[in-house]
Formats: sequence, C-alpha cells, structure tokens
Amino acid sequence: MSASPSTAEPSLPTGNTTVQVWLLWVAAAVALAYLLLQRPYAGDVALKTSMCVLLAIAAFRSNMKLFALALLFSAAGDAFLAYDGERLFVPGLASFLVTHVLYAVVFVLATKDTAATPMSAGRKVTFAVIPTFAVAYSALLWPNLGDLALPVMVYIAAIVVMAMLSLRVRPIEVPLGAMLFMVSDSLIALEKFLWQAAWVGPLVWITYALAQLLITRGMLTSTREPLRQGAEVHA
Repeated sequence: MSASPSTAEPSLPTGNTTVQVWLLWVAAAVALAYLLLQRPYAGDVALKTSMCVLLAIAAFRSNMKLFALALLFSAAGDAFLAYDGERLFVPGLASFLVTHVLYAVVFVLATKDTAATPMSAGRKVTFAVIPTFAVAYSALLWPNLGDLALPVMVYIAAIVVMAMLSLRVRPIEVPLGAMLFMVSDSLIALEKFLWQAAWVGPLVWITYALAQLLITRGMLTSTREPLRQGAEVHA
C-alpha cells in the first residue's frame, strides 16, 4: 500500500541537494586549510569559524533550523577559542554546551518515531562505553579542574547525553561524528588540564572538523518532517 500524501516523506529538490553537497565540500576544504596554514595570520579566526557557518547554511537550506542554530553556536565557540583560548575558555565552553544540548534535541526529533534505528550490538556496546569512559576521565581530570570543576562537569554530562542519543540516529555518520566530538573534547581537556604535546592541537582540530562534517552529512540525509521542522515543533 502506498503512503498517503499526508504521511509521505518530503524530498529536497535536486538543485538544493547539489548546493548542500558543495557546501559540505567547501567546509571540508576550509577545515583542511585551517589545519595546514601556519597561525597566527590575519583572518585565522574567521577561517576557523567559517567551517561551521557553511555547515549551518547547508542545514538551514534543508529547513533544519534547530540544527543550523546548533552549528552557529559551534562557530561562536570556535571564535572564542581561536581569538583567546585561555581568557575566553569559559564562553567557548558555554557555546559548545549549547551546541550539545541542541544536538541532543535534534537527535530526539530525528528518532521520535520509526526513524530510530534498531540498536545493533556495536551500538549497544558503545552506549555502555560512553558513560563509563566519561566517569573515568572525569575522575582523572577532577584534581586539576579548580574553579572550572562545575562548568566542566556540566559540559561532560551534556556531551555524554548527546553522544548516547546519537546512537539511535539511523545514518552511521551521526554517531561516528558524536564519538569524534567526544575524542576532540577529551584531547582539549588533556591539553588544558593534564599534559601538553605539539601533536595534540592539530589532532583536536582534525577530530573536531571530522565530527562536525560527519554529523552534518548524516543529518542532511534525513528528510523526515519531525526533524526538518524541529524548530517549529518546539516553538
């Protein structure tokens, strides 16, 4: 039996899909350029933030307004950390905290009905590993957090919830991206609170950029109305 017009899944026009693909490729090129160019230089903050801005444009063109807003908060976090990562660490942390909260809402919208994928054995194992790792890593960080203990713990809780919710999203790029986001943030914490090495900074950016690109690619493959109209549903 074919779906009725009221329940059929909407599809994007071919031209709009092509623009999204190009935006993803340009965002990936921007991320690579930021990795390879020797900093500091004029415009390095703008270059760093432009990756997520481009991804937000792609999401907005798909009518995924809530997801686009999350990406813009990521861009703000990138700007804070690129401009003065030491002095503006807390505003950067707050920006990414909002990103994770919004991502969590978006993932719930994406899996509120039959769009949720059955939990495979691998996803179930990952579902258990995420909080286990978070608790162990938090215990390791705790003696060195000082005045940042509360905001860092709140942030860790938010990214854990986001990552666990991502495991119910059907496109595999989304949970893969969420895991890479956790890896990137773990490396930031390693560098700031525990141990510094020259290779950590580049690896933070590589894992973060791949995370955002993968999550966006995965979300753009979904055309279900609850996700595409997420902002209106919760207005």
